Amino acid sequence: MGKQVGKQQLTDQAIALFRAKGYSATSIDEIVKACGITKGSLYYHFRSKEELALAAMDQVHRHFVDHVFHLITAVETPGVDELAAFDQAVETFFLGHPDGCLLANLSLEIGASSELFKARIRRFFDDWRACYAEVFTGTHPPARAATLAEDAVASVHGCILMHRIDGNIEPLRRQHRKLLALASQEGRDAAPSAD
Repeated sequence: MGKQVGKQQLTDQAIALFRAKGYSATSIDEIVKACGITKGSLYYHFRSKEELALAAMDQVHRHFVDHVFHLITAVETPGVDELAAFDQAVETFFLGHPDGCLLANLSLEIGASSELFKARIRRFFDDWRACYAEVFTGTHPPARAATLAEDAVASVHGCILMHRIDGNIEPLRRQHRKLLALASQEGRDAAPSAD
């Protein structure tokens, strides 16, 4: 097993295993076996399984910043079109990753027991929520937009969890249609004024 494997391949393999099996159920032995390397090779790049998990979370977060969140954050006044592109990118990602959202999965498994994990998970969801708030601010007062953004993250991730359980993407698509309606002028007119 003298194979050379870089940090990126180790992180990619860890993401796949952590997403599918969970952090606790994935051993260092499984990761190195999947990569075809020795433990020493893994420890050359990462001091611990926790450090590898943090790198995995950072990589997933960066992917969303660059390929999903960017669809909203790169636009000065994002609206329905940007939200539709964002929604499509989310659906495409999770159709390709049926084991769900790594950070959401980790939050359910160990997020509360690790301050380091919790901070990373919180930043990821704060960025997701900020994207929704930015869009909803175009048609709703700021406080209402913030509430809608919180609710959107919760409902979308509930749909992603259910997709992981039953393989059905339709609830997520329905939720995305509701969010598009809320982001439109009609959504503003139909939304209740009090929370």
